[in-house]
Parts: sequence; structure tokens; C-alpha cells
Amino acid sequence: MVPIARRNLLSDKVKLLVAVGGVTLAIVLMLVVNSLYQGVRRDTVTFIHSMPGDIWVMQDGTTDLVFSNSHLPSAAATDIEAIRGVERVTALNGRLMSFEVDGKLVRTYVMTLDYLGEPKTGRGSDYVPQLGRIILDKTFAKQAGLSVGDPLKWGGEIFQVSDVRPVGNVLVTQFSFVSAEDFELLFGVPDTVNFLLVTTDATAEPAAIQRAIERDVHGSNAVSTDEFAQSASKNATGDFLPIIRVILTISFIVGLAVLSLVIYTATIERAREYAIMKVIGASPLALYRIVLSQSTFIAIVGFSLGVALAFLFNRVAGDAVPQFVTYIRLKDIGMVFAATGVMTLAASLLPLQRIARVEPASVFRA
Repeated sequence: MVPIARRNLLSDKVKLLVAVGGVTLAIVLMLVVNSLYQGVRRDTVTFIHSMPGDIWVMQDGTTDLVFSNSHLPSAAATDIEAIRGVERVTALNGRLMSFEVDGKLVRTYVMTLDYLGEPKTGRGSDYVPQLGRIILDKTFAKQAGLSVGDPLKWGGEIFQVSDVRPVGNVLVTQFSFVSAEDFELLFGVPDTVNFLLVTTDATAEPAAIQRAIERDVHGSNAVSTDEFAQSASKNATGDFLPIIRVILTISFIVGLAVLSLVIYTATIERAREYAIMKVIGASPLALYRIVLSQSTFIAIVGFSLGVALAFLFNRVAGDAVPQFVTYIRLKDIGMVFAATGVMTLAASLLPLQRIARVEPASVFRA
């Protein structure tokens, strides 16, 4: 029965191309939109884990780095250092700033790590540039047309780009780093820090230290790096999630509608042939297999092309739009494959009902 299904499809190549194209477009749209969501989440998590510290201390109510504000007294660092099991405390400050580049304003989230007198070594030390220098995220640098050695002007001060590399990209902005001295001189608020990153020793109990910090630092919230990474990544993409769900639903409906229409019309056009097969003894299951084979063939070809084109599109789009950060997971491909299976079965329902109503006697009518 499979050769019959293939022959039915190939008899009208235009309809076949339309069906495959519709499914392919749906697959590409589903994968690309979801990969944008996952890309932002991955970059947020990666950035937070690249910072020093096992515990993040912030003002109570803070949920992420960009979309909420955190202000703690600088003296809180001394109180935290006195807690048993705390090895080191590092301050992290940030502020959304606009710099002048070739007469145009470019915006980036400027951050700084202050090791509070400790040697600038260990995790995060590669984010500490020299005075008058700035480390840029590669996405921001490409978007602004900047490279190593280029100047950025802020007021009467000029910062020279010392490095360009993946730092942090949360879609709406990208992170850059300056020295603690430069940040304090130009942007800092006296006696205030945004975040305190606490490194614990190997024998310490993190949960006990978190409770002690919240007890000793009024109005603070202390969470593990993993907890804060998950919270920040969720908030970085939270506003986009409803939109993404709508787009995914529309993509699925478009693919289903195109596939259903092509399979149904192919069934109607060959209703007489199905009646003949019923006359010569073909079982209903055998006829159903023909319809399912047609849907499956189109879905598999469309899925394969869609996955390949999604990777290609992401690469081209990333080159054209630097902030377009994407990440296609094997898990997501599996989920889209499952959606394609549902699409295949759903698209076969109407044709199957039509075949069930075909009367063998219709063969003998004029």
C-alpha cells in the first residue's frame, strides 16, 4: 500500500511541494522561536555561573540582574565576612549606561567586580580590566562596530576596549566590565553595592550561611548561585514566553492546515480508486494505511528540511543581527518531532472518515 500512497502524492507535484513547504515552514518557525528563548536563558545562566561566589546576596525582592534593582549597604560585606564558613566576599555592581561611539550613543550594561581588597585571582578575575579599559560582549561589540583598541566616550572620559568576547547577552542588553575604581569614580553610589557574592569554604554548610546572612544583613536575600541563575533566566525571558507560545501554536496550526488540506483533497480526488480497492477486497485498515503513509511521508520530509533550515537560519540571522542569540537543544528537536507526529495523525482524521464513507457500489455508477 505504501507504493500506492507514494504514487498518489507524486501524481500532483505542486500539491506535494505546497504540503512539504507548509510543514517545513511550521517546523522552522517552531524551532527558531524556541531557540531564541533557550538562547537567552542559556546565556543568562552561563554568565551568572561565571561570576565568583557560591551564594548571591541581594536586596530582598530582587529577582535578576537587569529587570530589578538591588541596593545593599557597603558595610554588609564586613558583616558577612565575619560569618563562620565565609571565605571571601566580592561586590558586583552594574548600571545601564550609554557611551558615545563615532557621534552615536550605544547602550550597554556596565558592571564591575570589586574583590574588596583580596587579590584579584580565581573565578571572575578575567572580568577585571585595567584602569581606563573596558571588556565588551562580542554581541554588543559587533552591533556597535567596535573592536579591541577602539575608544568609547562617556562625558569627559574615554574608555579603550581591552577585550571582546562572550560576556553576557540577555537580548535587551549586553554586559560590559570596567575596573572597580573606574566604576566608583564615574557611576558608583557611595556606600552602596548591588550584589555581594559569597565564596564559602569546603566544610561550610551553605544553607546555614544563607540564614546567617539574612539574619545579620537587614532586608537582604541570600540564595545559591544555581537558584539565582534559574530565577534570573526565567525573568529574562518571562515577558516573551506568552508571545512564544502564541507563535508556536500558530506555527502548528499552519502546518496542520496545509497538510490536512493536501491529504484531504488527494483523498477526494481518488475516492473512486478507494472504492475499487474495497470491491476487490482491500480491508479498511489497508486503506487507512495509504492515507497515513501519505501524511507520514510529507511530515518526515518537512521535518527533516525544517530542522536543517532552522540551523541555517539561526546562523545567518546571528551574523546579520548580533543580539539574535539562539540555542537548539536535542530535547527541543524531540518535542517538535512529537508535535509533527500529532500533526500527522490529526491531518489524517478527515481523510480517514471520508474513506470510511466510500461505498463500493459507487464504482458501478455512471
